Amino acid sequence: MAVATGSAAARTESAISRPNAPSLLGRLLLGGALALIIALSLIALAVDRGFRGAAEGALQERLESVVFLILSTIDLDEEGRPMVADSLAEPRLDQPGSGLLAGAMTPSGDWMSPSLVGVTRPPRARLIERGEALFRGPDEDGAWHVYAIGLGWEQPNGEIVDLTIWAAEDPGRFQATIAGFRGDLWRWMMLAALVVILAQLIIMLLLLRPLRRVAREVADIEAGQRDSLQHAYPRELQPLTANLNALLATERDNAGHYRRALADLAHALKTPLAVMRARLEGPAQPPIAELAQAVDDMDLLLRRQLERAARSTRRTLNKPVAVVPVIRRLGDSLARLYAGQGLEVEVLGDESLTARVDERDLMELCGNLMDNAAKYGEGKMRVSVSRGLQGSRQPGVDILIEDNGPGINPERFSELLARGVRGDQRREGQGLGLAIAQELVEAYAGDLELLPSTLGGAAIRIVLPPR
Repeated sequence: MAVATGSAAARTESAISRPNAPSLLGRLLLGGALALIIALSLIALAVDRGFRGAAEGALQERLESVVFLILSTIDLDEEGRPMVADSLAEPRLDQPGSGLLAGAMTPSGDWMSPSLVGVTRPPRARLIERGEALFRGPDEDGAWHVYAIGLGWEQPNGEIVDLTIWAAEDPGRFQATIAGFRGDLWRWMMLAALVVILAQLIIMLLLLRPLRRVAREVADIEAGQRDSLQHAYPRELQPLTANLNALLATERDNAGHYRRALADLAHALKTPLAVMRARLEGPAQPPIAELAQAVDDMDLLLRRQLERAARSTRRTLNKPVAVVPVIRRLGDSLARLYAGQGLEVEVLGDESLTARVDERDLMELCGNLMDNAAKYGEGKMRVSVSRGLQGSRQPGVDILIEDNGPGINPERFSELLARGVRGDQRREGQGLGLAIAQELVEAYAGDLELLPSTLGGAAIRIVLPPR
């Protein structure tokens, strides 16, 4: 006993010293925040790349429009050198340092816009093939976006001259546009993340409110202020709360059964102990055989009361047991046992019906009643298994056991449920079958009912309640 107590104390101390695990709210918030940050980062990256591609397309279109503007005003002299009007429709081409450049070149000479004045590193332009268009980003020196097209210019004498017209823009404008967009994008993304996290926090607090209510009610149960969970909980929590209430009810029922069993045992032992004490305190020494008989009587009382207490207790979370296969096995065994009487056993019911009872209890319960039907019937028995009342998660099960015997007087049925009372004194038996069945059914909060039988004898229905 000391070793067990020490082990229990060690486990308790270990459980107390164990650090608290992170809260469910903290885990959900952390996981949701990480997922949100990753998702928003990927969205921002995709939007940024999309905007950059659109900005590059818009830049190419601007430079292409400048090239066609120059093309509309350009001409070649007799020697094949390009000539452009002094005043262009694009003012930036006439403004030095504007960041927008343009030019035209042939094998005989070049033309460059006035905006190239003062530019120390002009774009590296070259002749390209006729019909070819070229667009490139900043060159190796890190400056200028360039768009160029290659043409063939026909001179008055019929000569075709290679002509390349190009336009370039300082990438600073492009980078400033991208930087401004990125700043706005990340500010809005951070604001969206903050709003989503706050909304997520509010939603999680609302979702976790039932769990906190369960914790409060469990604390009230521990403090003795309530007996069960009484609030209406969401459907997802109903299996938890229903099982917890069932466990609490089972614990209370079992405690009551044990208290009654101990009270019955104390009452039953009171008389034998008083007789033994009187004999031992008397002037004459009682015979050993008499004392041994008294001890045997008390031992029988102890075993009987403990057996009765064990039968009256019940468990809540039993595994589901298929009822019909158990009934068939019992019917086959009884058919062989009563083969001399020509017993016929008919089992009806859905093979998939299950009941959450201990399989041994089910066999003992049905076995006692089916044995009575075989013993008191006249060679025919029918067992029907059907779906009972519908529960929130699993329906109940009804088992109807019928025989073609003389039947049972309804007025005596409640009397026959008591221990030791037999319906037919001419047959052997101890009168415990119905009493044991009643105790087992009560242990699972069920009931035994006497009904009219279509076979002409007795019909006893076992009602196992739903979950």
